Amino acid sequence: MAGTRTSSRRSNSVNGPSIDQLIDIATRFYVTGQSQIAIASSVGLDASTVSRYLKRARDEGIVRVEIQRPRSLHGDLALELAKDFNLKRAVVVAGDSARADVQAVARAAADYVNSQLLNGTRLGLSWGRMLSAAIHMLPPGTVSNLDISLLHGGVGGAGAGIQGVELARHIASLHPNSQVHYLHAPVLVDSPDIKDAMLRDGSIRAALESAASRDIALVGIGTLDEGAPLVRYGHISPNDRKRLLAAGAVGDMCTRFFTSEGEPVHVLDDRLIAIEWAELKKIPLVVAMAAGLEKRDAILGALRAGCMDVLITDEATARAVLKSARRA
Repeated sequence: MAGTRTSSRRSNSVNGPSIDQLIDIATRFYVTGQSQIAIASSVGLDASTVSRYLKRARDEGIVRVEIQRPRSLHGDLALELAKDFNLKRAVVVAGDSARADVQAVARAAADYVNSQLLNGTRLGLSWGRMLSAAIHMLPPGTVSNLDISLLHGGVGGAGAGIQGVELARHIASLHPNSQVHYLHAPVLVDSPDIKDAMLRDGSIRAALESAASRDIALVGIGTLDEGAPLVRYGHISPNDRKRLLAAGAVGDMCTRFFTSEGEPVHVLDDRLIAIEWAELKKIPLVVAMAAGLEKRDAILGALRAGCMDVLITDEATARAVLKSARRA
């Protein structure tokens, strides 16, 4: 947490910044969330000078930074999850209720994602309700030049506010000089021939190649329940859902389906326009977020699939996943 204080005193340095200037720059950076590049452009300085002035503001006590460990996180349970499933990290939001606090999980996800972004990060996005909630809690960026790609095609007009293209635009709006590589194709087409024809398009191939070259991927974990967006909004037909369930599918990441044992289900692969399993596994940091007991089997399958590096979820769901895994 950072704060600023006002003063009419001037710097003792003849050529150095005034206290008012330090306060102005610190306020722009810590309070309004402007990047150092944007500040430099606004006040007529170079970025290295802005960085030096921010350090001076801290050194002189104009800015006081406090780091507090969130009390709402369950560290021991997170360590169990990370150990059992060989994750780089798990984030578990504490809470006694069996009903997931989606907003609390989204806040924890936003905090984690924000801590991982650097200037020029190549970021890949899936879609979904939890991912949307987390992304809309991100603060204005203190980094810039993000390179954002979509990990799969679009899902039609239904489900406004949770689609990848909207999420990509929002993140880009938070971080100066960021760009988005759009994938102008549906995630699921009607036939293999249509998919083959679309993959012959240079822009679609380039977008998928860009998706496979990400530093970080942000993904949700979906189910095949009737209330799941893929099902409820008709993005997969009743017949396709029946085929997936018959093959043992319990959920998806990036619209790639899997069983509770983490085995890929290839029923729709010849019609999907999305990043491949092997490509997703090669991304250095795949951050998955999902909450709610109804997601237990899907989360367990996703963990066993070995495509994620970080899981962000709630306490009740984490306990249910661990119990189910240890019972098997």
